[in-house]
Amino acid sequence: MPKGAETHADEENRKSLTVDAADSLAAALYARATSQKSVSRDDLLKSVDSPLDDTQRAIDRLVELRVLRSQRGRPDMFTPVAPATAGAQLLLPVLRAMGDQQAMINDVSAHLSALLPIYEGSALERAQEQLLERLDDVDDVRAALSELAARATREILVSQPGGPRAGSVAQETRDRTMRALERGVPTKTLYQYSAQFHQPTYDHVALAVERGAEVRVVSDAFMRLIVFDRKVALIDLVDNERGSLLVRDPNIVHFLTRAFAKVWDTALPFPFSYERAQVLRTSEAMKIAIVGLLVEGYDDKVVAKRLGISLRTFQRHLSEVLRRIGARSRLHAGYLIREHRVLEGKFDATHRPADSSVNG
Repeated sequence: MPKGAETHADEENRKSLTVDAADSLAAALYARATSQKSVSRDDLLKSVDSPLDDTQRAIDRLVELRVLRSQRGRPDMFTPVAPATAGAQLLLPVLRAMGDQQAMINDVSAHLSALLPIYEGSALERAQEQLLERLDDVDDVRAALSELAARATREILVSQPGGPRAGSVAQETRDRTMRALERGVPTKTLYQYSAQFHQPTYDHVALAVERGAEVRVVSDAFMRLIVFDRKVALIDLVDNERGSLLVRDPNIVHFLTRAFAKVWDTALPFPFSYERAQVLRTSEAMKIAIVGLLVEGYDDKVVAKRLGISLRTFQRHLSEVLRRIGARSRLHAGYLIREHRVLEGKFDATHRPADSSVNG
């Protein structure tokens, strides 16, 4: 191995051997000390065949552990002390401090528990008075998400359209999800097709699924939505992308939950392995979504954003769609789709309208 190429494992092993050797030396010195009522430093230094500096450090360590006690007026003469006695002397202050901290924790927890019913009562009253609450500040949104996630007991439904999220936001989302799963709260999350190609998202989903979460992907964007226990929901504000609307109205929450369920039923499982059949199903779902958006007349950038993919990827899918239906342009494609009702049947590679001679 080249000089300086010591691996991390080699370094850890070397440190372990060094610690073991020091412990063995200290043990040998302690054995020598306990063989008599008192022992001098010089006697201990001569009793072992080890480098002087190592032996000095081992003696000092025994003194720190209080199993060797210097005699009054004779700092280099030591009296051996039983480990249990030394432990009590060393650890008693620490244990006393820990006891004080635990008492403080219990006291604070008791006071907060006593106040909880008061808060919950007022929160319930506010909920009855304010069925729709606008949260324009991102910190208010985060606080609401944390509180609602901590209170959830039945299920959490999540739809996250679009591309990768900012690091801090993604970390908060991961933390909330993992805490809910640890408490046994079922979670269902919808991502877009492109999420599977973002490594941090892929890693998060893999861990969440391993811990019991359900995750699926859709081609077209579903609204950004989080529903807690089918009682409270958060959706995006139209005029403030950093804010959310907190919805407590049971009728609206029921509608949002049903809408989520309909999309969930048609979504594909998040792909952790890329079997050909899965890739083809996902690709076909993307093309069907593009066909639908062509009819609505959105431009390329808007469609790409809605599908959560790059403009280049969208244009590649679009070219394939145009080729399949025999269209020479987007306008021609729109006509053929409407005229031959492509959306009413399954869009497949064999579909081509009988009449492809209409000018676009």
